[in-house]
Amino acid sequence: MNLKKSIVILTVIAVFIILMSVFALVSFPVAGTVYDYHGYATTIDLGLDLSGGISAVFGVQDDGLGNLESRVDGAVSTLQSMLASEGFAEATVAKTSSDGSYAIRVETADVSGAEDMLDLLGPARLQFVGSSSQGTSGSTLPSDAKVALEGSQHLADAYVTMQNTGNGNSYAIVLQFNEAGTQAFSDLTGDSSYVNIYFNGSLLTSVKISSQITNGVAVISGSWDYNTANDYAMRFRLSTLGVTLDDGEVVSVSPTFGDGAVLAAIIAVAVCVGVAFIVLAVMYRGLGLAAIISVAVDALVLIWFCAVLPWVQLTIAGIAGLVLSVFFAADANIVILERIRGEYRNSLKPIPSAVKAGFKRSLGAVIDSCVAVLVFAIMLWAIGSAASVGLAVTLLVGIILAAVSSLLLTRVIINCFLPVNSTSEKFYGLKRAEEEEHEQESDFLKNDVVTGGEVK
Repeated sequence: MNLKKSIVILTVIAVFIILMSVFALVSFPVAGTVYDYHGYATTIDLGLDLSGGISAVFGVQDDGLGNLESRVDGAVSTLQSMLASEGFAEATVAKTSSDGSYAIRVETADVSGAEDMLDLLGPARLQFVGSSSQGTSGSTLPSDAKVALEGSQHLADAYVTMQNTGNGNSYAIVLQFNEAGTQAFSDLTGDSSYVNIYFNGSLLTSVKISSQITNGVAVISGSWDYNTANDYAMRFRLSTLGVTLDDGEVVSVSPTFGDGAVLAAIIAVAVCVGVAFIVLAVMYRGLGLAAIISVAVDALVLIWFCAVLPWVQLTIAGIAGLVLSVFFAADANIVILERIRGEYRNSLKPIPSAVKAGFKRSLGAVIDSCVAVLVFAIMLWAIGSAASVGLAVTLLVGIILAAVSSLLLTRVIINCFLPVNSTSEKFYGLKRAEEEEHEQESDFLKNDVVTGGEVK
């Protein structure tokens, strides 16, 4: 790499760090629009423990069908998965009981859409009725209507999909029925021209039957945007809980750690990162400077990912994940720099060759440690509680970024330093082993007192 190219790359990296730092915190109006830009670091959703949130308790009706407790446990698991799929990864769903009665408590951070989501929960009775004509919007279920399917008994799942209608893409809802529902829906679509679907007694949608459906999978299409289709799908999924919920009252929940926790956490992170940077600069000098730049880029990009990923809600555990990720990036750089030092100290290689060999020999160690932490983060995300999701997500993203920054970006930065100075041991903090031994011998002779003998 020549000097001109090195200067250009270092300048681009410096500008990137400056811009990312500014855009992380600064807010300003966007010229020519009615919108304001807010620093991406200030838009990260905070979890229930840092910002407080909202809570609702839904009573469970005893329908006399038996196995109520196991069905409530299943409803809790389904609701937890449902909320996570909607972006409320930190939401907690728990079963409570008193005097033989059960209830389900749902708590989530007060983020966009959270209250609307809780408003959807509650009674969710879905009924399918065959008809020869299309249902009227706003109508209610006739008292003499013959209900062919019940969501709680026949529906297995519902989700949103995209389909091409010829006039562009639109969203549709896919319904999956269980074994009993497959047969019942097959009979319904074979005998009817329309299927009117009622939610809590009110017409939700009326669907025209194009052909008999015998495979247990139905696609309901319409001119819907994603939010409308997802709202319908959510109502369908709620009917599959296996229990009937009463209306719940939404109340506010105070943050667990108080108002000053966020500021205290930010200060703690800043101090930890500052200490790591000082250690790198003092111990490794020029090589440490390259590592500092790499870790700084890693930290800024990690914060940006936390702001843009929809399922990230930053909790105390998530902040711990951020700190661990940044320190892992620093540690990976230290492993690499120590290998470079070892290559230079124990050979006659010039600095560029020692750098190349050091990265090659440290590759396995860095990748092994990354894989180990990645496996831990994936397991924590898959089988951990909702409270551990923040730690798992930040670790997962952070470790991937740490591997890329230490193995690639640090190497690029050091290679940009070499055309400027490729021979100064003092700048790079390097020293040959022979020189160390020579200095030790010299110190011994200086401090030795010779008594007697002959000097020739």
